[in-house]
Amino acid sequence: MGKIDDLIKRAKKLKEKGLTTGEIADELNVSEETTLWLLTKAKEDVVPPSDIYIDWSTIANPSRLRNIALIMADLIYDVSDDVEIVVGIATSGIPIATMVAEEIGSELAIYYPRKLKSEEKTIKVGGILSENFAKVEGKKSVVVDDIISTGSTLKETIEFLLERDSKVLCAVVMIDKKGIDQIDDVPILSLLKVIRL
Repeated sequence: MGKIDDLIKRAKKLKEKGLTTGEIADELNVSEETTLWLLTKAKEDVVPPSDIYIDWSTIANPSRLRNIALIMADLIYDVSDDVEIVVGIATSGIPIATMVAEEIGSELAIYYPRKLKSEEKTIKVGGILSENFAKVEGKKSVVVDDIISTGSTLKETIEFLLERDSKVLCAVVMIDKKGIDQIDDVPILSLLKVIRL
C-alpha cells in the first residue's frame, strides 16, 4: 500500500497548491477518475478505479528523453516523412514534442486541453492552441503526448485539429494504457501498450 499512500499524499499536496483535477491527473500520469479517488475516497473499504500508475521519472533526464523522441520520430516516419507541424499536448507532452519536432525538422504547436482549464464539468470549456507557437490551419500534423489514460485528451486534440483543417497523420505516445489503435481514423502509435488480462 506504500505506493498508493505516496500517490494520495502527492495528489493532496498538488491540490493544496491549486492544481485542477486534470492537472493533477496529468502530473501523476493517472486518469481523472483515479485522481478523484486519490483525493476523496482512498480508503481500504472503497475499491479504486481500474488504472495503472506509470512512473517515468527514470527517463526524465533530457538525454534519455531525446532517445525516446528519436524512437517516436522513427515511428512517425513509418506513417509519413512529410510532417509540417508537431502538436505537443500540455503539459507532459511538450518536452517530447519539442524534441520530436526538432528531429523531423517541423514546426511546433502546443495544445492546452480543456482538462487543464476548468474544474467545472458543467461548463463546456474547449481547449486552446498556444498563440506563441506555429499555426495548424491547413497543415499536415502529428500529435505527441506522453501517456494515454482514457484517450479523451487525444480525441479532443485530434478533433480540434480536424476542425481547423489540419490533416492529422498520426498521434504518437510513449505509453498507451487504453490499447487504442485509432481515433477518428487517425492511427495511434505507442512505444508501449499496457494490456490488462
